[in-house]
Amino acid sequence: MLSSERLLANVATVEETAQESAAIMKGLCFIQMYGIYEYTVRSSVQAALSSLKNGVLRINQIRREVLCLVLDPRWDAAAQASPARMWECRMDLMNQAHSDELAASFNETLFPLDGSHYRARQLHTIWKVLGLVAPVVPEPRFLGRIEEMVENRNAIAHGRRTPEDVGRSYSRLDIEERFADLKRICDHILVTLEAHCNAGGLLDEAGST
Repeated sequence: MLSSERLLANVATVEETAQESAAIMKGLCFIQMYGIYEYTVRSSVQAALSSLKNGVLRINQIRREVLCLVLDPRWDAAAQASPARMWECRMDLMNQAHSDELAASFNETLFPLDGSHYRARQLHTIWKVLGLVAPVVPEPRFLGRIEEMVENRNAIAHGRRTPEDVGRSYSRLDIEERFADLKRICDHILVTLEAHCNAGGLLDEAGST
């Protein structure tokens, strides 16, 4: 978040004398917020899967929802199989889900993208796949912050609005508040996923006993 503090300091410097430049910088803050948020979400999921891969576990010890990622190649094979091989691939997939084979070869960089462009729905998808029951954000109001951040970032990135147009709607204090809220959201994601993994939340209760 150090780069965010530098950007906000620059906004404060130019705000008094160059309103247009300050508006552009405030708009670009949403691009930076989105980058920090996306990196946090992706890296947290990858860390969770890495901990699973390094745990020397067998496939039948892993939580069923998590097998959506662990068995990704076989899901793809079953989906793309010709009619002649479809049932063979489906049976192979079901057999693998109950296999005592070591789960050491799966790709821990897989990510359950759902097409929401990291809106709150993406967090709910991750929570379901990894079996979390804790809230996706520390306070319900942060769901609105995520939607606002993603919408502003996408509007700028896809050319629907200019950074200046977006930034003009916010004061420097507004942007500072949003960076502070983003920090709380990211900290919550990191801490929640770490605690879930440490508590064995990626394991199947029946298979891990």
